[in-house]
Amino acid sequence: MELVVANLDDLRAEITHAFERRAAAGPINCGLAGGPTALIYLAALREAQVDWSQVTFFMADERTGVSESGESHADVARRMLGPVREGRGPRLFAMNGSWTDLKAAAAEYDYVLGRELHDEPLDLAILGVGEDGHVAGLFAGHPALEELTRVAAIDNAPRAPFRRLTMTMSFLISTPEIWIVALGERKRAIVQAAATRTTADSPFDMLLRHAGNVTIFTDQLVQRSNPVRAR
Repeated sequence: MELVVANLDDLRAEITHAFERRAAAGPINCGLAGGPTALIYLAALREAQVDWSQVTFFMADERTGVSESGESHADVARRMLGPVREGRGPRLFAMNGSWTDLKAAAAEYDYVLGRELHDEPLDLAILGVGEDGHVAGLFAGHPALEELTRVAAIDNAPRAPFRRLTMTMSFLISTPEIWIVALGERKRAIVQAAATRTTADSPFDMLLRHAGNVTIFTDQLVQRSNPVRAR
């Protein structure tokens, strides 16, 4: 695990440059989680100078009932990334959160991922983390954590919105590179726990234990025994 600590403006630049370096290596299939933190990293990605025709985004989670609650996560991503498109990409595949049958919607997106990725993992996933340690639409103790498909339907999440679609833990931990963006004072405790390896049993902790290469981008300065890249 690598911890990158900087103020908010420098963090945006760090994420922009990290994405440029990763995209320079060739075509990239990238998972994107929604939520408030996405506004930060989507703005950073928008500034990246890359060949956008070689970039494909997949949504890592989605809300349902968007007609009552505003933009979907995919809508936000399209709006934030719009200025870079100009017919050059990137491609973005949205989860269908409007379906009443969530299991069918999950199966549909599972099929899309298998088809577009040729049954391989993502190259990169960019995720936020809640102060309760939830990641994408995955919550501690929820049966969806045990799903072995690529996408799970959740109709009883422990917090609103209660009906969601999400990439599964088994699929996310197969991703060779995962970036977690953790911003604000409310995330300090969970970042500190990650830095000192005093973690509990949340989805965030599962990612740290089982994923191969995790980088946490945060504006919270914490103590740890190993070096921290800070700005």
